Amino acid sequence: MTFHLPVGARDFFSIRNGRPFATTEGSANRFIIFDAFSCCMLLGLDRRQYGEDEQLETRNFIVGYPDTHRAQAVIYAGMLVDAELARKDIAPEDRASVEHEMITLLDLTSPTRLSDAGTTLLNLYAASGFERLRTTLSSPANLEDFLIDYADLWKTADHENVPS
Repeated sequence: MTFHLPVGARDFFSIRNGRPFATTEGSANRFIIFDAFSCCMLLGLDRRQYGEDEQLETRNFIVGYPDTHRAQAVIYAGMLVDAELARKDIAPEDRASVEHEMITLLDLTSPTRLSDAGTTLLNLYAASGFERLRTTLSSPANLEDFLIDYADLWKTADHENVPS
């Protein structure tokens, strides 16, 4: 399953040679390109809103999850299902609809635990989350500033959670 960065994310995160943010000599910056993607994805999932295909780069930046994110595959899959159930206003008691969504979005034989449709939606949720980032925050100069601003953004996220 391939992941696509939102258009503009490389510039926003100043991604050069696959590494986000400027680093100083000897820096132990462990923030990887997928971390930038996941920050966007989480905001989109929380908003229960996804973007458009045109908001994604046409080339993939990674196939599957990097080692540092593999343990979260089930969590990401569950968050995607939860977001889709909420976005479609499917009640947990509607077992047939919940099962249908799970069958559509999940593939438990995949390392990402997502079907092609699920991966596509996760990319689109990242596009929506990036839209929120770029309209709310300035492009960060360094990881520390980004993390502080990102945390502040979550403090207001509950008040701006808008289903589509």
